[in-house]
Amino acid sequence: MRATASAPIGFDLHSQPAASPFVSAWLADLKYAWADMTEGARTVSLKKDQVLFHQGQAAQAVYVIEEGRVRLSSFSIDGRERHLMILGSHGLVGDCGWPHSERYTVSALASSEVRLRVVDMPRFAAALHEQPLLTQQHRALSSRRLCVLLQQLELQAHNSAGRRICHHLLGLLHAYGSPSQQGLRIGISFTQQEMGNICGLSRVSVAYVFSRLERQGVIARQQRHLIVLRPDQLEREASGLGEP
Repeated sequence: MRATASAPIGFDLHSQPAASPFVSAWLADLKYAWADMTEGARTVSLKKDQVLFHQGQAAQAVYVIEEGRVRLSSFSIDGRERHLMILGSHGLVGDCGWPHSERYTVSALASSEVRLRVVDMPRFAAALHEQPLLTQQHRALSSRRLCVLLQQLELQAHNSAGRRICHHLLGLLHAYGSPSQQGLRIGISFTQQEMGNICGLSRVSVAYVFSRLERQGVIARQQRHLIVLRPDQLEREASGLGEP
């Protein structure tokens, strides 16, 4: 059957994250504005894979991402790292335990070269107290991050690499998808290593699943972006119905 740009019945490309069972673990191109809080704040830059802060470290500041991406991770008792989500420009990191914990509850590492503004905790707390708009933004971002965390907990029960990857592709499609001549284009780029980190898989495993989906005509690559040709098949595999 020839793929078209039309999504199948039941697939709402523009549904809000809360209305969709598929949530993007990439929170990129966020529309929040933190200028009132970051005015005069110092800037720090990190190289890819450089640590911003460690889980359990004393929480002294919150960071606003100006450019690049930051991934959040947690560590189990036995030291295994679990990648939770990736935040892009206008995202906020370092506030996950605030105001109930004086320590960072997750670790933050640069997924790319990144530039951030540093807001010390007293200033952050005062800004939220004094400016209702900032409080609303913080609540909205916290809600989105919670949805991602709940999805990650659910996906941990599934051992299938294909099922995890298809689920995350659908999350990206719902959040950043738009019609194109070939199919539905995911509007942000991501690496196979990022997908592997989020899914708890190796880059090789991700490459294998992507190659299979390409052979089956489910996805196609367009430069640095991914085109979904058959979102219905992605949904079937994500639900465990269409796995090979």
